[in-house]
Parts: sequence; structure tokens; C-alpha cells
Amino acid sequence: MNRKKVISIAAIVAISAVFVTSSALANPTLAQTSKSKGDNASSSASKDYKDFQKCLSSAEDTKGYATKQEIKDCFNQTYNPTSNAGTTTGTGAATGQ
Repeated sequence: MNRKKVISIAAIVAISAVFVTSSALANPTLAQTSKSKGDNASSSASKDYKDFQKCLSSAEDTKGYATKQEIKDCFNQTYNPTSNAGTTTGTGAATGQ
């Protein structure tokens, strides 16, 4: 019986170590050295995501879904604004690409 207790305690310690280690490695904010840079990037990323969602919502408004081309257009408009000066979104025309 004493051997079973030792094995159980060793297993609990090992499992606990895995959870503690994985949560520390999975949390990227622990490695962040400057809050000002991270906060600016975070707010910019948040704004981009909201803009992307708004574009997709607009594209899917009448038919209930966005086509593959509309998704690409929304992505390019939000995350690569310099490469799509003549691109429009929400047209409903799919190119099949």
C-alpha cells in the first residue's frame, strides 16, 4: 500500500509540473518586455480584426454568407491596404479562385 501512495504522489507531481510549465510557455505576455509596444500592437490588431469582421458582415448581409472572393477582398482591404487601391468589397461576384 505504501508503494501505491508513492506512485500516486509522483504522478500528481509530474502532472502538476506539466500544467505549470505548459501554461507559462503558452502565455506570450510573460515574455513581453515593453508594455507600450505590445499595447499599441494589440490595439491595432484589435481594430484590424473588428474592421475585418465589419467588412465580412457587410458582404454577407443579403445572402447570409460571404463568397471566397469577398473574404479575400475583406482580408486585403484590412491587412494589406496598399496592394488593393482599386478593389471593392461586397460585390457578390466570385471568381472561383
